[in-house]
Amino acid sequence: MELIDLYDNDGNKLDKTYLRGDKKYRFHKNEHIPIVMIFIENSKGKFLIQKTSEAKGNVYSSTGGHVDSGEDKDTALIREIKEELGIDVDIKEVKYLGHFLTGTPIRFLYYLKKDIDIEECTIDPNEVKYLKFMSENEINNLISEKLFLESHAFCFNKILEFKKKGII
Repeated sequence: MELIDLYDNDGNKLDKTYLRGDKKYRFHKNEHIPIVMIFIENSKGKFLIQKTSEAKGNVYSSTGGHVDSGEDKDTALIREIKEELGIDVDIKEVKYLGHFLTGTPIRFLYYLKKDIDIEECTIDPNEVKYLKFMSENEINNLISEKLFLESHAFCFNKILEFKKKGII
């Protein structure tokens, strides 16, 4: 079982922890489970998307996961990239875009513009079935067909907003 530090509405770590999967825990209004997410875009304007394993729901998503207790969000992001993609990324290459409340989770959203060779990625078959670079239209089709994880779809739309505003 994983221990997770809880965060407040503003993205600050609280002095409280949560045992992941504890169905009896009742979250208060200002308590959130921290999750890091990153969208990686290549020079052709396509995003690195993963098809999750059967155990993880067999859906499409971006890279990310929970922030473990004692870990900061940047460290968690680098760990999740390594776990899910098998590659090392320097946090200095990554752009932090802010946090978003999506119910109980608080999502810390990141963006990376980088050409990554999928053949050099080492995926964990317990987490990821395969990786693919996809266009905005391909991802939007998956979203409309409800094949893309809903919370990741929300964050993908945030990425598109940031792109439209010229922030990324």
